[in-house]
Amino acid sequence: MDRELPTDNRSIGEHTGILAVDVRHFSRHNDVQQKMIAEQWLPDVLEQAASRAGIAELWQGRGFRAFRGDGYLLGFSPDLVAAVVDRFFDSLQAELRRRAAEFRAAEVELRLRTSLHLGPAQSFEALVADSSVVDSPSGKVMVDTGRMVDAAPVRSLLDHSDSNVTLVASVLSQAVMEHVVRAGRTTRQPSEFVEAPLEIDSKDYTGTGYLRAPVLSGELLSSGLLHGQPTDLGSASSDERETDVDGGDVSNVLTGTAGKAVQTRDVHGGIHDTSVREVSRGVAATDHGSISIGRDLDQSTQKQEFSGQFHTSGDSNFGLASGRCGENESGEG
Repeated sequence: MDRELPTDNRSIGEHTGILAVDVRHFSRHNDVQQKMIAEQWLPDVLEQAASRAGIAELWQGRGFRAFRGDGYLLGFSPDLVAAVVDRFFDSLQAELRRRAAEFRAAEVELRLRTSLHLGPAQSFEALVADSSVVDSPSGKVMVDTGRMVDAAPVRSLLDHSDSNVTLVASVLSQAVMEHVVRAGRTTRQPSEFVEAPLEIDSKDYTGTGYLRAPVLSGELLSSGLLHGQPTDLGSASSDERETDVDGGDVSNVLTGTAGKAVQTRDVHGGIHDTSVREVSRGVAATDHGSISIGRDLDQSTQKQEFSGQFHTSGDSNFGLASGRCGENESGEG
């Protein structure tokens, strides 16, 4: 007979807001600096930022506050999540910038990565009653919050910005985006965040996050929040990312495998339409050699130049099935 689990282990817990805060490059500081950051500056900055945002309960409330060596993990009422999204990260940026001269005088770089999650966690009061050494609940929502703050897209926000200007990088979980932001419970709109895949191979974690930095600078300002990401999502504009060409879309750059339409400046991937025999930058030629398509199109005695994005309906592959090659060979049309 299978042993039954204790009843309290089956409980999904209480919905809780979870905030993770990590200090960038904490290990690069010497022992004295690390002690100052961990015991004095970081907790004071977090408390002052919460007070400045009008949500002192975030730090002083009845949730949990766990020190994690180079940062903190905070648990708080889900009713505060919207206020954290709206005001806390900006208040944290302002508090860090206000004290920047103090940190520089001690040769300390205090820049923070933050993640915000929402999900079920065990009652902290019950855990404390059971053990005096517990400082936070366990469970998937707790683990995922820690993974999010450590993911490369979040790190990249600080790596590609001015160290004296952009002091906070934040990421929201999909739960926060869906149940709080998109649900209309915040002043901030979904368009203020950039969706990014979050992956940590060494810890077998994958997820989706929504990036934001309260103050943009450096490459983030010139190239966007996805600049320098591992997948290089920031290097392509919206009309240059993967395009479904089977339905006839035509764009400057094609990523993936081209099916029926090959009217593009650059092709990244393969072509599985046998009527196309050659593709190069700016030119794609069919078996009949009568059609040149790409950035500059010269299809007749009168030169025609096209740029931007084109949308066609039906078959746009200029191959045998289209009936267009026969027209050109006969000199008609």
